[in-house]
Amino acid sequence: MPVNAAVTSTWHLVVPVKDHHQGKSRLHPPHGVQRSDLALAIAIDTLEVVLEVLPADHLVVVSSDSEIATHVGLRGARVLPDPGRGLNAAVVAGITATISHHPGVAGAILLGDLPALTATELYDGLHACAAAESSLVPDHEGTGTVLLAHHDVARLQPRFGTGSAARHARTATRLDLALPRLRTDVDDDVALAAASALGLGPATSRVLANRSSTGPDDLTGEMSLP
Repeated sequence: MPVNAAVTSTWHLVVPVKDHHQGKSRLHPPHGVQRSDLALAIAIDTLEVVLEVLPADHLVVVSSDSEIATHVGLRGARVLPDPGRGLNAAVVAGITATISHHPGVAGAILLGDLPALTATELYDGLHACAAAESSLVPDHEGTGTVLLAHHDVARLQPRFGTGSAARHARTATRLDLALPRLRTDVDDDVALAAASALGLGPATSRVLANRSSTGPDDLTGEMSLP
């Protein structure tokens, strides 16, 4: 399916992204790779896919990361500072900004740590969400939420955190879609291995390609756990 940002979707997305110097504390990158570099690459790959699917003015990124802000700001996306009160507060800030500039639009929240995501899977996920007034796509484990959508952005009710899929399912239709690239968010080593098996985006691939030759050779194999 060809993806053309000008015609594929009318959705407006909010993507929260934590400062890459502070994020992904449960990741243990291969020897020679800085965790902060990997976190930044994962976010950039996610946002680049979003910008393939949506017009830039349909994207609000909530982040206090200056590199992220510069990267997406130059592309025409709106960037808001993270209020610093956790994920749900960041999401609410993005929803509020979207309502202010585009009242009444269909809105969705997408996690910013999906390095295996492709434009086709994001498009397919949003297309599936359009069939229900409110919907959620759970993560690969089935307990978290990677995508939360509503036909009216003002009625989005973010309840992210451990076990968020069950909380969101109280008011949204759960969609267990066969879209592994959309559903594989990366917070720890096991998830990174799963994403690597699917195929990583270019920024994440470049960072991991710089790992020391003495480090792990196969990211899809067993990795150290916290």
